[in-house]
Amino acid sequence: MRRSERLLVLVLTRRCDRRCGFCPQAFEESDMAESVLDAALEGLLPRLAAPARVKLFGGEPLLRPDLVARALDLVAARAPGTPVELPTHGGGLAAAAAALAGRDGLEVFVSRPDPRAARLAGVVHNFLIPPGEAPERTARRLLDARRAGFTRFNVLPAYFAAWTPPQLGRLDEAFARLAGIVARLAAAGRPVEIVNLERAGSTPLYNDGLVVDVDGEVYSSNLVLTAAAAPRRGLLRLGRVQEPGRLAARPPSDAARVLEESFPPEVLAATRAADAALTRFCRGLEGAGVRPGTRGCGARPSAGLRSARPAPRGRRRRPCPTARRRSR
Repeated sequence: MRRSERLLVLVLTRRCDRRCGFCPQAFEESDMAESVLDAALEGLLPRLAAPARVKLFGGEPLLRPDLVARALDLVAARAPGTPVELPTHGGGLAAAAAALAGRDGLEVFVSRPDPRAARLAGVVHNFLIPPGEAPERTARRLLDARRAGFTRFNVLPAYFAAWTPPQLGRLDEAFARLAGIVARLAAAGRPVEIVNLERAGSTPLYNDGLVVDVDGEVYSSNLVLTAAAAPRRGLLRLGRVQEPGRLAARPPSDAARVLEESFPPEVLAATRAADAALTRFCRGLEGAGVRPGTRGCGARPSAGLRSARPAPRGRRRRPCPTARRRSR
């Protein structure tokens, strides 16, 4: 029986070799077993609603390039053409180059603007804006990444961080500068795409779907991977990956409620304010000739930007949603 979820998130590892200051993840020294990975792709991928997609998640997924390669092989064999997303900080890309080469439908979201990463087909730079960064530095970083060869950007103000009112004011100024850069690059024939995904979810930053943790437990949101929500993960549990036919139709609670109960009110308020600034930025691009598409804020030809693919039939269009892309 098919389910309503369209996304399968596979947490290949809870490990990460970085400790980025604004990452809300909880890290552990644990990896997914091959048997759990196989069970997830054999038992859950066929049950997803169309159009389905898979995300290889962590931790840092490329700490286990063997699992990444195995997952890509299994998806290609069992559901050819299914898009696969791989968020990574980028440190393991060189070692994993052979495993990633020539993979149709693979979309790598990389945090470091490494010129070698820019050569990957369809690569997206996760462009994080930390609280307090000077707007001119934010603008310079985007230009530097464009010079390095990146043309697709997933713009992310730091989520679950305590933005102050002055920092939020600088964030608005930074977005104004970025909008000007996008317009100037387009006019110069060097277009970029702002890729803030149009996949609606119940919480900022995290995803709704079938989320398989390293131990084979299945949840309704990868919000359970945060340190703050970990004590309440049972409220989002659906079952075990080894028993796909017995997964609950819905969890005991919902991700939005777990979010509210897990983070301090001031952090949630700051997150919503930063997300509102991102929304204003996207709507400003839309007013300049940019339209939403399946990859978020794509572009109309009149703006000189590269068009995003049209949204599948039946999918709701939004001017700029709460940023759903993995923040890394």
